[in-house]
Parts: sequence; structure tokens; C-alpha cells
Amino acid sequence: MPSFRNGHGRSRALLAAVAVSFLCGCSATKQAREVERSGFLGSYSSLRKGNGDEPLLMYADPAADCRKYTKVMIDPVTLWAKPGDSWLQKLEPKDRDMLRKLGTETVQDVMNKARFEVVTQPGPDVMRVRMALTEADKANVLLKEGAVLAPYVTAPAALYSETTGQALFTGDAAFELELLDSRTGQRLYAAADKRVGKLDVRDFHEWDDVKEAFKSWGERGARRLVNCRTTGSFASSPKEQSFEEKIDNNVP
Repeated sequence: MPSFRNGHGRSRALLAAVAVSFLCGCSATKQAREVERSGFLGSYSSLRKGNGDEPLLMYADPAADCRKYTKVMIDPVTLWAKPGDSWLQKLEPKDRDMLRKLGTETVQDVMNKARFEVVTQPGPDVMRVRMALTEADKANVLLKEGAVLAPYVTAPAALYSETTGQALFTGDAAFELELLDSRTGQRLYAAADKRVGKLDVRDFHEWDDVKEAFKSWGERGARRLVNCRTTGSFASSPKEQSFEEKIDNNVP
């Protein structure tokens, strides 16, 4: 159990991180330590652990040329609950609809930014996108707010964060995705990732952490596909940690 002195130090670090987030516009979420396989992708044997700015698990066909594809078919984004207890199984219909819409809009926005034409029929220059939200847990708004505004009680929260990689009372979301050749079904790219909320005073809506996760995935996905269309490779190169990621790895 951490001492009060250590807990006080962590509280100061937390407040510093929150202050920095206002100045740098950093994401209100961070990448989780691991993601569970849901079964949506079927086979996971070819996926490896991601590096740098990559998803937690990923695969890129080394022989595929991304420049071959100029159009994309987008399957409806689904909610894919893991076997057993899952928040996805307990959601109200309106929340399910909101998450499906959020996922679909995110994928469409990524493809628009990467200059892919959205079509409805397979073709030699058409990719197919399949995506599922496999985890979505909304934040406990009142307790999250209390943890931020009363930092002198966050020593247990800091210990929990160090153990699990996620701050208490925050939300989280995970997804699985694959890009396929629309005619042959060949897997071109696959990924699984999870992001978790941080203690952040800017927003206290219960779904904000999940929405921020989609925002981060969308930004990274667009960068990856723009790079893909330039280099021809579906693989993304590891990059040096950004300032935001360095903060994430050192502050709960």
C-alpha cells in the first residue's frame, strides 16, 4: 500500500498532467496494456504485437500493394460481445444505436480523409472494411469527477491504475477491424486495439471516454491509410513516442 507521501506525489503528477492536457490538447484516453480477442476476426494466428503508434495487435500482408485500391466497401459496424459477462450485452437499445452510428461515421471519415471512394459493389480496385466494437464501458461520471476534484483521496486510485493500466471510474472501448480484397476475400490488414479513459476535468459525460477512443482511432487510421496510399505498404513503421504518449506512460 503506498504511503500518504507517495500518494500525494502521484496526486501532484495527476494535476500536472491535467494542466498539460489543457495546454497541448492531448487525448483524454490512452492505449490500454492489452486487448482480449473477441472472435470477430476468426483467426488471430498471423497477428503480432504492435509497436510504437500501431494497434496492440496487428497484421499487414507484406505482399499487398495498397496503391492498387482506390475504392472501399464498408460493412455496417457491429457490436461483438465476448462470451460471458460483457457491458455490450447490457446496453440499452439507444446506446447500442449510438455506438453503431459512431463506429460507422468514424470509418467513413477515415476513408474520406484517405481519399477512398465509398462504393457498394466489389471490384479489382475495391477494398472491403469489416469492423466491430468489442468492448464499450461508460465512465462512472460522479466518481470520476470526485477523483479529479479531490486529489488527496487518489492514492488508492493511483495504485489501481498502476496495477491495471486504467484509472478508476473511467470508460474504455476496444475494436477489431480487417481490410479485405473485395473480390477474393484476401486479408490485407487486421488490427485489434483498446483505449481507456484518463482522469480529465474537461468532460464528464458517461460516454466521453468511448467517443475519445474513436476519435483517436480515426486520426491514427487516417494517417496510416494516407501513408499506405503513398508507400503501397499496409504496414506502418514504428515512430518515436509523441509528447502526449510519454505523459501517458508516466502518469496514471
